[in-house]
Amino acid sequence: MDKLYTNLKKIEEKDGEVEFEAEIPVEVLDEYLKAELAKAAAGFEWPGFRKGKVPENIVREHVHEMALVEDAADEVLHDVIPEIAADEKLSVLGRPKLTLTKIAPKNPLGFKLRFALSPAVILPDYKKIGHEIAKRKQNIEITAKEVDEAIDRIKTMIPVAGPSKEVAAPPEITDEFVQQFGPFKTVAEFREEIKRQLEQEKELEMKEARRDELVREIVKHSKVKVPQMLIEQEVDDWKDNRAAELEKLGLTLEKYLEQVKKSETELEKDARQQIEEQMRTSFVLREIRKAEDIKADDKEIRQNLALLKQRYPEQDEAELARPAEAIAIQKKMFDILEDGGPRTEDGMPGTHLKNS
Repeated sequence: MDKLYTNLKKIEEKDGEVEFEAEIPVEVLDEYLKAELAKAAAGFEWPGFRKGKVPENIVREHVHEMALVEDAADEVLHDVIPEIAADEKLSVLGRPKLTLTKIAPKNPLGFKLRFALSPAVILPDYKKIGHEIAKRKQNIEITAKEVDEAIDRIKTMIPVAGPSKEVAAPPEITDEFVQQFGPFKTVAEFREEIKRQLEQEKELEMKEARRDELVREIVKHSKVKVPQMLIEQEVDDWKDNRAAELEKLGLTLEKYLEQVKKSETELEKDARQQIEEQMRTSFVLREIRKAEDIKADDKEIRQNLALLKQRYPEQDEAELARPAEAIAIQKKMFDILEDGGPRTEDGMPGTHLKNS
């Protein structure tokens, strides 16, 4: 099959973006014009004819030709864009930028097309960075004050009413009182369990903090240039989402800026930096996953899916499938970054052959 376009010429390639110019031949555009005319004729009404049965010559006389050309141009370009990307073997990201350079009846359609390309990523010794951060010893210490505060929170959650049905003071912590919460004989046993739970919570918080630091350090020492086109598109989407959220909340942008105590320029600058950092992180993690050939097996996905279904019973299983896979992949990735390889069934770090 002949190509839909002709005279393709690369006019610039810089900073992860590439721009082409090309034309749609008149004969190709005519085929799309015929299709647009058929659409117009299908709903066209004229005295003496049934709807959709009006002769083409009459339809042409009463449909604006330039409108047909513009509609045909939209349709053909919708098909041409992926064709050019495939023919040029481009790994594109985001939405391409299209600029019409010539559009007129009975003339070739001229256009420019700019793509953002998937950036090259140069990784540091990510296993070394990850292992050095992960092996840091951090002491977990829970003070008596923290235990007291946790118990106070529990006390406030228990409704206690006095004889007049008015809320009474929180109950005193006694051996009898703590026995309602589990197999505890004494207050000391109860406090020990509260301390253990607080230690688990703090350990999890510290683990998440270490992992955040680990990823930040790997990204910091990676070389990756995010195409500016992608950042601009994400900023535009952020603005649209912000406008929709403010409308939902009944807030004007001016009122919102007063609340956050920032100018619109400051807010956009912060968003732009955050978006760029998120994209850099995404590209780096994707490259690590590719380098280590990290995949989730069906058993892990099923296990994660079962847990997610318990947590979110109202969600459709199909909607939870991708998060279930992502959790499995993330676990394998951190096994490699923190320990140099996936864990074996006994919980010990395993051997990861690639890049080891």
